[in-house]
Amino acid sequence: MQNRIHRVEITERAQSLLRRLIEDNGPVLFRQAGDGCDDDAAPVCLSAKQFPIEKADILLGRLSWHTEFWISAAQFECWKDTHLTVDVTRGEAAEDSLEAGQGMRFVLRARLLTEAEHAALAAGPPPRTGADRTL
Repeated sequence: MQNRIHRVEITERAQSLLRRLIEDNGPVLFRQAGDGCDDDAAPVCLSAKQFPIEKADILLGRLSWHTEFWISAAQFECWKDTHLTVDVTRGEAAEDSLEAGQGMRFVLRARLLTEAEHAALAAGPPPRTGADRTL
């Protein structure tokens, strides 16, 4: 059996913060803020119950505890050859992100997919979209 290739992963440090947020808020999801190719945009962590997923949004992947990471179609086009790692750093998060006030914020680390990763992803099914989501 072949290892599954993922477009997004999470560091252990970020998992610790994510776990606390889930314990305090219930299921959460990540949504990449913005609609363009802005490398500086931070992911926003939101309550899964309160955030509407648009039909064109793309599920980039699932992280620990069934936490979904969603991105706009425009961002996917910019980042489709990129692997993202969710990490944390000291600082204040966006006001609407659940980690606001924790003294830490989620950040993304990006690298290009390797040729092998790109080929494996291309051979698989296309990413799910918000239109595929069951409520």
